Amino acid sequence: MKVILEVENVKKKFGELVALENISFSVYDKECLGIIGPNGAGKTTLFNIISGHLKPTAGEVYFNGERITGMRPSKIAKRGLVRTFQILKVFQNLTVEENFRAAGIERKDAERIMKELNLHERRNVLAKNLSQGEMRKLNIALALAKNPKVLLLDEPFSGLSPAECQELHSVIDHLKERGVTLVIIEHKLKELFNHAERVIVLNYGYILCEGTPEEIVQDVRVIEAYLGVGNVAGS
Repeated sequence: MKVILEVENVKKKFGELVALENISFSVYDKECLGIIGPNGAGKTTLFNIISGHLKPTAGEVYFNGERITGMRPSKIAKRGLVRTFQILKVFQNLTVEENFRAAGIERKDAERIMKELNLHERRNVLAKNLSQGEMRKLNIALALAKNPKVLLLDEPFSGLSPAECQELHSVIDHLKERGVTLVIIEHKLKELFNHAERVIVLNYGYILCEGTPEEIVQDVRVIEAYLGVGNVAGS
């Protein structure tokens, strides 16, 4: 399988605090990779480094064979590696359609993506009046409009109702059908395991283990890392 994203020996320190230590893994073309771990494990820091929002203290990131370490986020996105954020980045006082326009997306592309993600009927609604699930879909739609080869999703299921989670499952299935490679950080493991073929577990800035969802939930080290959080499979 073709490797599309490669992280090599990445380390990140904030002063004396080591947030990430010797992180190495590959992501394969059209794969859905999950990244999990307790709070403070370094998951969002890792996304920030991959997407160019933070520079690593050491190590390299490669996308499609090109070194992108320390490259500006806008340049990385233009190459086809796009991320969403846990805190939604949309213009609250603009309509759904106006958010596409503000992002510089052509009308025909906006129309197509709104229809794909079932947002077309809500195109004239102000973003602040959308439900949490619709807001999440808009956030992903704006990322999808950049034609990503790889999409980094930071806790897409966070704060969603069961019905909204079900809608988002359909969106992620659609992304996979389109051939988009996905890397997903998620605390709702049951939701993540519906999609991820492979899972990496971070703990205290280290890779604790990796494997299939079935392997991960049976790993004693993972269960110990999540003690106090609840049953791993149901978190």
